Amino acid sequence: MQIPSWLLTVCEYLEQIAGLVVLLPLGLGVWRWPRLPTTLRLLTGYLAFTEIVLLTSSLVELYWPVWSISLWHLFTLVQTLLFLRIYYLTLTSPALRRLLPAVVVAFTAFALLDSLYLEGLHQMNSYTHVLQSALLIGLALLYFEQLLNELRVIRLEQDPLFLVSTAVVLYFSGTVLLYVFVNKLSAPADYASHQVIYTLNSMVNLIQYVLFALAFWYAGQSLSYHSRS
Repeated sequence: MQIPSWLLTVCEYLEQIAGLVVLLPLGLGVWRWPRLPTTLRLLTGYLAFTEIVLLTSSLVELYWPVWSISLWHLFTLVQTLLFLRIYYLTLTSPALRRLLPAVVVAFTAFALLDSLYLEGLHQMNSYTHVLQSALLIGLALLYFEQLLNELRVIRLEQDPLFLVSTAVVLYFSGTVLLYVFVNKLSAPADYASHQVIYTLNSMVNLIQYVLFALAFWYAGQSLSYHSRS
């Protein structure tokens, strides 16, 4: 793929900005930690893990580039398990809460199969991303349905889990196709193609982190919000 050098420079800057913006919701999560429910404490842990992976990825890319993608296989697995735990604590349906532990086991098994056999550790685990996106978007939509049925939240834009779920839907619906085609449309050595893909991912990440920051900001402020912990 032939891309102008100036556009690649812009892409690199956008990716770096997205890596820094994660500090905004992470800082708010740490600041409001004593008032956070278990679900948002888990989200704070996820953001801390994200920052650690970003820093580690930079070092791995510099010294052991062949293993840089492998690190994101681990990130995808941990990311999914943390969000599954968040929704296990959030959704009130007994049937769903009984089902989610089996989903955790099945997803972990498939992710390991994909990383070790189907696609390997040295290319993007696109199959796992598709399954991850379907699961998390589905759980977010189930939370929206729960809000409609319970009618306990007066201002949705101030409900932390509504904001988190909106971020989940926007992020995973916006990136799933990128991961589906990343291994097919760009060669491993095609830096330009990968940079554009990572930049599009970073742009969606910016929206996600802003919504997470709003979730932490409103946490504990709304009397209408109650979390299962």
